[in-house]
Amino acid sequence: MPIYSFVDDSGQEHELFFNASEAPRIGSEISGNGKTLTRVASFMLDTEGIARKTHQYPYVSRSLPRNLEGTDCNKQGQPIIRSQAHERDVASRHDMEKE
Repeated sequence: MPIYSFVDDSGQEHELFFNASEAPRIGSEISGNGKTLTRVASFMLDTEGIARKTHQYPYVSRSLPRNLEGTDCNKQGQPIIRSQAHERDVASRHDMEKE
């Protein structure tokens, strides 16, 4: 079941599980955790993805293992990804996938 974000009257955030077909609409109020909660929009940020789209290629990966085979590395051993094709190649070569 997906997690949906809510805020109470004090602005504190709460996360509740709902079936997608039963999730309240954004802006609607429900009772939960002993409080009146308002559903708010929530987004997961892919910081590596944002960096790729903002800064393009090449980029230094801070999430891949250091000194990764099949990549050039900086002085700290962080892999340098040259292109989207290179990124896919490294991922498949090391049996990895994006989270």
